[in-house]
Amino acid sequence: MNRVSRRSLAHWAADQLIAGRPAGSVAKHLAAVLKESNTTGQVGFLVNDIAWELEQRQALAVGKITSARPLARSIEKALASQIKKATGARDILLEKNIDKSVLGGVRVETANHVWDTTVARKLSELKEAF
Repeated sequence: MNRVSRRSLAHWAADQLIAGRPAGSVAKHLAAVLKESNTTGQVGFLVNDIAWELEQRQALAVGKITSARPLARSIEKALASQIKKATGARDILLEKNIDKSVLGGVRVETANHVWDTTVARKLSELKEAF
């Protein structure tokens, strides 16, 4: 069997999801292709490629939010609004991660953007400056 590129698979998956096909059905098809081509180790990369495709098409942006503590609902809502504005995406999905090493502030990542206002990053910048 010829290998299909991850980019092509991501493009196909985004087409299917935007057309309203159930995510479970799309996932089954993708799993079958990955298994057949013996590339199941690429699944994480494929998920990122699909997220990139969906954000490029302004359908969905997945915002990965990292903070030292859980954020107030109002802050999450404001971050979702900012992500929507920056990406132009119709829908926003937030993935929240608590990481005490960031000390304070917040890091927000989407497939195409990164905003890092963490204390850890600012301290690192100070360290590099001296």
